[in-house]
Amino acid sequence: MTVIENDISPEDLKKDDISDYYNTDFNILRWLQGHNTLPLNEIARKMKFHLNLRAAWNLDDLHKKERNHPIHKHWKYGITGPSGHMDNVIVNIEQCGKTDYTGMMETYSILEVMRARMVDLEQMLAHVMEIEAKTGKQAWILYVMDITGLQYNKKLYDLVTGSMKSLADFMADHYVEMIKYFVPVCVPSFATALYVVVRPLLPEKTREKVRLIGETNWRDDVLQYAIHSSLPSIWNNENHTFGGFIELPVSYPTDGYYSAKNHSVVKNAQTINVSYGKIHVVTKFIKAGGTLRWWVRGNRNFGFGVFYSDEEQCADFFVAKQVTPCFPWMPGPTLVPMEDEVVVKTDAYYHVWVSNEKSWWRTLEVQLLVESE
Repeated sequence: MTVIENDISPEDLKKDDISDYYNTDFNILRWLQGHNTLPLNEIARKMKFHLNLRAAWNLDDLHKKERNHPIHKHWKYGITGPSGHMDNVIVNIEQCGKTDYTGMMETYSILEVMRARMVDLEQMLAHVMEIEAKTGKQAWILYVMDITGLQYNKKLYDLVTGSMKSLADFMADHYVEMIKYFVPVCVPSFATALYVVVRPLLPEKTREKVRLIGETNWRDDVLQYAIHSSLPSIWNNENHTFGGFIELPVSYPTDGYYSAKNHSVVKNAQTINVSYGKIHVVTKFIKAGGTLRWWVRGNRNFGFGVFYSDEEQCADFFVAKQVTPCFPWMPGPTLVPMEDEVVVKTDAYYHVWVSNEKSWWRTLEVQLLVESE
């Protein structure tokens, strides 16, 4: 999915694709700030990619929804209050050391993880937009990452460079310039060393925003970014009293892992080899009210998306209408297959897109089932 030149402009986007809810000066500004080294038409393409996602999953209304996905029991809500030290900045606490990310990725597909996570991301954006509407000034999220309790094990590197990188890339692609700083606190020495290794893998804008705080005096050091009332009370000790409330996350039971359920490849799935630098697309014409379902897993990193268009041959998937969020890169081998079923709303050609474009020399093997009714 290579960015190519075309004549898309921000004016075209605002005319056809952007919703009244999302159409604010500050939302447009964030795209210009986040991609300030790119030509305007490439910024417009990236924005169109996001707007297609917003339409596919009705993101404009998502901030109003309850956090009732099963994943939300394990990945807790983190917004606590204003920074107090930085104007128009809201604090979000991510309990990185206590959240069972490994269990999450062993239990749910990355598509299902994002289905749950999008609720939180849209609620963060809604808080930012609300402040901007009141003040007339740009707002941000301070993303405090609590590393307390993080344990080093052999899966940590794979998790950080695989699944969590994919989620970070997704956030950087779709929530451009929403984060003021990423502030990991109580960072142990092994995590600092790991960050040095993985730092080059992060998006450049993300790297520039990271502010590490080590294990020594971290409760005092973090106060340069946020006031006591917006930092979590779970940090309280005899010398510190914080007033923010967050719930502790719950670990996943191992008997719920996909690997523990002895699943096999679904019936009628095809094994397909995709050469390096290439894509594989399955296209079906489906009338409105029909059903499209898919199941996919791969033996290595790959990209995946489901799109629709008026033409049987889609020339540019990057700006095509999305049925479900597109992931240009996901880690492999797949721990939990991605599967879903949708009732289509439009007579169109529906394209299931599998990409090995980011590979330089290795062939991708996927098991893929695409069915329609």
